[in-house]
Amino acid sequence: MVSIKDIAKNVGVSTATVSKALNHKSGVSDEIREKVIAAAREMGYVVNGLARGMKISKTFTVGVLVSDIKNPFFSEVISAMERVLYAKKYNLMICNVGENTQKEVEYLELLVSKKVDGLIVAPAAEGQNLSVYRNMVRHGMKIVLFDRLIDSVNCDSVVIDNRAAIYDAVKYLKDKGHKEIGAVYGIEKSYTGHERLSGFKEAMKNFGLEYRQEWVKSGFFTEENSYKKSLEILQRSRRPTAMIAMNNFTTLGLMRAIKDLKLKVPDDLSVVGFDDAEWMKVSSPSITTVVQPADAIGMTAATLLLDAIENESIHKVQHVVLKAKLVERESVKNLI
Repeated sequence: MVSIKDIAKNVGVSTATVSKALNHKSGVSDEIREKVIAAAREMGYVVNGLARGMKISKTFTVGVLVSDIKNPFFSEVISAMERVLYAKKYNLMICNVGENTQKEVEYLELLVSKKVDGLIVAPAAEGQNLSVYRNMVRHGMKIVLFDRLIDSVNCDSVVIDNRAAIYDAVKYLKDKGHKEIGAVYGIEKSYTGHERLSGFKEAMKNFGLEYRQEWVKSGFFTEENSYKKSLEILQRSRRPTAMIAMNNFTTLGLMRAIKDLKLKVPDDLSVVGFDDAEWMKVSSPSITTVVQPADAIGMTAATLLLDAIENESIHKVQHVVLKAKLVERESVKNLI
């Protein structure tokens, strides 16, 4: 294998200069850096990541746990994380938990066995692994929670203000003249499910709107369950004039139910979705929706973890709360 010494000899510089050039560090002129990189490519030099990690007790690997990799929201977040981490020469190991708490533990054990430098986690909905996360933090594992929080775990986190996001959606419908509003929410025991449902209840109460339990159902953040619960709501003799769906799969399930019942949006039913899948922009009508700043969430989570890893002695735990925004399109009828 080609070594740094071989490249140094070829270019006529020290091994320290070659190392700086290959790792994009200061102290090397642009001319020398270009010569070193060109020589490395020509000679077929490949960085020995394992040796690099052993030398400074790092593997330059980060573990990422998500509840559903098929969810476009998580795909966007991970893409943003990757951009930040790649720039610092870190690799990602992505694990799909699927809301399974046992699978979550197994993946955490796997990632620890692989000696990852840190974890970025959207924990499983039930939150049953609190003691596992506490123990990992106590033993020095760097963890950043995103999308969902776990009580009493002293680590960095980045979430959106879920309550405010749904509160604003209810206000938007109320301002359009809607007084009878239903909802399909997620998993009530999860952080996001609980917070979004709480925001809905709070808004309905504060705006003097009737909260009808038969119009509010849990779709468990899945398309199929949301479809079934939407049918239950919309097939009643009296149905709401507007519905709020509380994630992208829930929105899709609601729209399937509307289609199968041959209802028209927004004439028969107004809809506010959540997240911003591509189909929401091009459907007819296009869907008014609450948009999470997925890119900012991913970049913030990755930046927090890098700071915790690389500046361990001075890093202070941070809890970042970002704002979602309502994007108005064509799926809400003005009743005023």
